[in-house]
Amino acid sequence: MIAGFVFMIVLYNMAISDTINLVVENSRLSQEVSDNADIPKQIQQLKQRLNKLEKLVGNKKYEDRDIHQVLLESVTGYVQKNRLVLKDFPQPYVIADKGYITKTAKVTVEGDFIHLLRLTYFLENNYKVGKVIAVDFSTTKELRTRKRKLNSIIYLQNVKAENYEENT
Repeated sequence: MIAGFVFMIVLYNMAISDTINLVVENSRLSQEVSDNADIPKQIQQLKQRLNKLEKLVGNKKYEDRDIHQVLLESVTGYVQKNRLVLKDFPQPYVIADKGYITKTAKVTVEGDFIHLLRLTYFLENNYKVGKVIAVDFSTTKELRTRKRKLNSIIYLQNVKAENYEENT
């Protein structure tokens, strides 16, 4: 009886335990394969999210160019063609927070309403380095001539991830 019991223990350790371990491993691997069956769909969804984020943030191919210079070129060309006056063009505000660098540029242009709206439309469609985030229209009255002038303040923003490799 003791020899039979010892034989059962040895038999279990040599043959049956390996079989049970293989069955458990097989079921775990089968579960991983079934979990990964929809990976191409998940990759496609992530690519679509990435494209949406790139549209919000701006175009990648302009990252190495100075956004302020690109904006100045765009606005100056448009202003000269359409009888507008570039009133103010300060340096952009730069804020670094939570791993992102946000540059906000401000442009003040004077002219008639239709041309100012067209300038805003032009910047929304042709300024690929950032996005128009706000437009503020205001009128000022000249004291000498008593004429009202329409000003448009256009705010443009560029957001990009900080490069952590430079800090290490």
